[in-house]
Amino acid sequence: MTTTIQAPLLGPDGRGTRAIRAVLGLLALAIVVKEAVPILTTFPVALDLIIPLQAATRWLDGGTVYLAEGFADLQLLPPFLYPPYVLPIVAPLTFLPEALVRWGWLGLSIGLATVVCRRLAMPWALIPAVILWAPMLGATWGGNVNILLFTAFVFAFHAQPRRHDLRPDPYDIDRPGIVTPRTGFLAASVASVKASQIQAWLAVLGRSPRSAFLGVVPWVLLVVVTLPLVGTELYADWLDQIRRASDPAWPAMGPSLLAYIPSGLFLVLTLASFAVAMRLRGPETAAWLGLLMLVVTPNMHDSSAIFMVPAMLLVRREFALLAVILTTTHTYQGWWLGIAIVAGAMLVGSRVPTFRAVGPDPAAV
Repeated sequence: MTTTIQAPLLGPDGRGTRAIRAVLGLLALAIVVKEAVPILTTFPVALDLIIPLQAATRWLDGGTVYLAEGFADLQLLPPFLYPPYVLPIVAPLTFLPEALVRWGWLGLSIGLATVVCRRLAMPWALIPAVILWAPMLGATWGGNVNILLFTAFVFAFHAQPRRHDLRPDPYDIDRPGIVTPRTGFLAASVASVKASQIQAWLAVLGRSPRSAFLGVVPWVLLVVVTLPLVGTELYADWLDQIRRASDPAWPAMGPSLLAYIPSGLFLVLTLASFAVAMRLRGPETAAWLGLLMLVVTPNMHDSSAIFMVPAMLLVRREFALLAVILTTTHTYQGWWLGIAIVAGAMLVGSRVPTFRAVGPDPAAV
């Protein structure tokens, strides 16, 4: 006699669960498309690229690179916040037609987003929806540098997947030989223009100081090589600009915790994230690093949330879809609730596996 054991109605593979996922999936897709249409039809393509382009133009003309006006007048472009060595890299682009640069940057951004999605085991059919998701659209259509940094992050901590079934293959960077100078370079690249995202490099440092320091050498050389061009005074101006950008009174800071809690407490949380990054262990390191960087980002915008994707792929699909819906609402409450759902599922899932994604290769805890 053969006995058939059926999964519970609301179990990980139950009919009720599948129905809930289908409803959430359709709702998420509808909201993503609805919010993407006005961005694609009214928001200038690669607008975030114009900020460093104009800064490079001012630098070439001998003007003030780090303007403070953007902090007070939200009608102006946001202030330029990247370190001075970016200027000689961007300067050649100022001699090209602006439309060509902006649309070319869009093509590169979409290409990188596609490559990253495939590296994270996403099937082709899902990628268009992911690119239309508000955070990814902010990075691609908006031309934000986060798409470059996220690409480096994913390639530092994820192997090429065997199947594209939404179960990525994160490196277990505690295994011998996994962490190399290449890993150190990619991790250092994540913090190359945003020092607050140094957690990825610190995770490498906690395992292989040699790989970490060899990985940062190219960036040190870039600073040294460009220093005769930009001078030391620009670095002092840059530090002043970073201090202005860390003022909680700046409305364009976004939903960063720095806008809600005392700056001293935010500094403590940031330093704590550095310490945690060095002590993370196991193949889920990348997912936790993405959440850490997101929570202590001093200037948080839509594109910041793409660093949450590795964690979203490790939790149950219902939680991930809820996070997609909430982070697409363009409300601060929805933003933090979406982050809290994913982080909470990761935390609880370390004790209760049903909170994590299921399949033939479940995520290691």
